[in-house]
Amino acid sequence: MSDIQPANKGQEMWNMANALSRSTIIPKAFQGQAANCFVALDMANRMGASPMEIMQNIYVVHGTPGFSAKYAIAMANRSGVFKGPIHYEERGSGASLEVEAYAIVRETGQRVSFTASMAMAKAEKWDTNPKYKGPLAATMLRYRSATLLIRTTCPEVLLGMQTADEVEDVRYAKAAPVAEEDSPIAKLNAIVEAEPEEEVTVEEPPPATPTKPVETDEIPF
Repeated sequence: MSDIQPANKGQEMWNMANALSRSTIIPKAFQGQAANCFVALDMANRMGASPMEIMQNIYVVHGTPGFSAKYAIAMANRSGVFKGPIHYEERGSGASLEVEAYAIVRETGQRVSFTASMAMAKAEKWDTNPKYKGPLAATMLRYRSATLLIRTTCPEVLLGMQTADEVEDVRYAKAAPVAEEDSPIAKLNAIVEAEPEEEVTVEEPPPATPTKPVETDEIPF
């Protein structure tokens, strides 16, 4: 626990959150927002970090908070789970580019890894994010492979939090239009267009034979 954090008592944390919210050197998302500061204090308390460290590394992407990927990697590196920092191996280029993040588990000596590739980015529609189309593609795959390595090896490091990069990629993936050829309507239209239209002949009924009105003495009711 950080020395400047109060004991885990609600009122003391709320008082400190109010004090922090009046600061002008904390990120904008926390200035004048005591409730946001209270959440940051709680996270810092549980993670053994300083409140300022937490506030500086949380980004809000369209209303969803997430740690920066760099901070997630830093937390994993200093957690003691791995023997040394996370390493990376980059292979291929362009559409075949892939980045493997790997580390050695301190207690067992086991090598653990996770590989993120442009093929994966395309399948998950992360590549609709413009960052995957330029020189930052390798960096984005590095962040993704490291984050997924942390999630599968030491999830306690992130405490269930997403990274801002993950939140951003998911937002782009959800906004990506469905390919026209893959949509059910497009498939149905293709079937209809492929089948020739059959000419249907409708036989007209023969003309009706005129009949004389029936004469009767009864008065219809």
